[in-house]
Amino acid sequence: MSGQSLITCTLIALILSGLALLLGPAPRSFAAANWNTVGYVYVLNNDLSGSNSITVFAQGRDGSLTLLGVTSIGGVGSLSAFADGTQGSLILAPDGARLFAVGAGSNQISVVDVRNGQLSVAGVFPSGGTGPVSLSYRAGLLYVLNAANGSSQSANVAGFHVDRKGNLHPIPGATQRLSTSQPNPAEVLIDPTGHFLVVTEKVTNLIDVYQIHSDGRLSGPTTYPSTGVYPFGMAFDPASRHELIVDDGMGGQNNTGTVTAYRLVHGSIQLINGPVPDHQVAPCWMVITQDGHYAYTSDADSHTISGYRIHENGKISLLNSDGVTGSTPSDTFPLEEGLSSNSRYLYVLDSRLLNSPPGPATLSGFQIHHDGSLTTVIDPSQYSLPFSAIGLASD
Repeated sequence: MSGQSLITCTLIALILSGLALLLGPAPRSFAAANWNTVGYVYVLNNDLSGSNSITVFAQGRDGSLTLLGVTSIGGVGSLSAFADGTQGSLILAPDGARLFAVGAGSNQISVVDVRNGQLSVAGVFPSGGTGPVSLSYRAGLLYVLNAANGSSQSANVAGFHVDRKGNLHPIPGATQRLSTSQPNPAEVLIDPTGHFLVVTEKVTNLIDVYQIHSDGRLSGPTTYPSTGVYPFGMAFDPASRHELIVDDGMGGQNNTGTVTAYRLVHGSIQLINGPVPDHQVAPCWMVITQDGHYAYTSDADSHTISGYRIHENGKISLLNSDGVTGSTPSDTFPLEEGLSSNSRYLYVLDSRLLNSPPGPATLSGFQIHHDGSLTTVIDPSQYSLPFSAIGLASD
């Protein structure tokens, strides 16, 4: 991978740690959603001082987005969260009623209740480690990946019970090490059965699997070598209880990346096919449509979105021979992705943090057609977000 690609995929931005937000104070009052609203898009602003915050957009029936407002959620962001390069810093519970967000600068997790796009903070809690970067939630269990990059601490995963009020209760035996103290991990993810927890490690080129016991305790990890190079973002196929598709930040020809399909069976990682090159640079974030037909990766250094078809046997293949299914603004680096609840629309957080000077982040939006092709539905120039923004969730 080229030097620029490695910088983008790991998002090393420590030289910017002294910068203040380029934008003025974000609006704090909320506009009302209307009859045309069918869902919401949430952006974690990763505020570097004061209180962290989330910006909320209402999603229209045509895929358009309307700014509703910004809510302070407690905790503090950090450019190390951006520099670590991860997926899942902001997640939405399956019922759409609660958001979970990392505060990497304060080693905290914010729990935020959601009602018709309106946000209220349920609480802010210690993350159980240093440098939280990724979260995964299922059926009252929340697991956080603490990367601890650049610190004297060790990376870990930590588990919590989430009560009805949104309070987090640490689970004894649910804080476990990774394969080594500083593996630069990318994402933590609960599998669809609720029996296993998966973590990708970029530097060690490993995939960790933990067993989740009935009380939330963890056993493990069992580590598996990644078939692709630099395993990053990942997603389970919603239409399958076992298929896992992983972005590989490098490994292709001419510093490009790949995508690999695996099967998780009884806690064992088994290759289905790949690595499949996407001919783009720094594919790092991954989503899969609800019907399990298509997967999309954002290619940070190529300013593109690559689409993959998921076949009935679980194998994957590129939708477009050149790997370009959609494009984002040429002066941005596409990061986190989110799908509307019916997987009709794909939204992408586009960063300008690595520009000189850094500029505001923005959003791209695409309609997903029956054949997996993408067409642009929003104008990214309409949206201006803090340059430190790192996370996106949608429903």
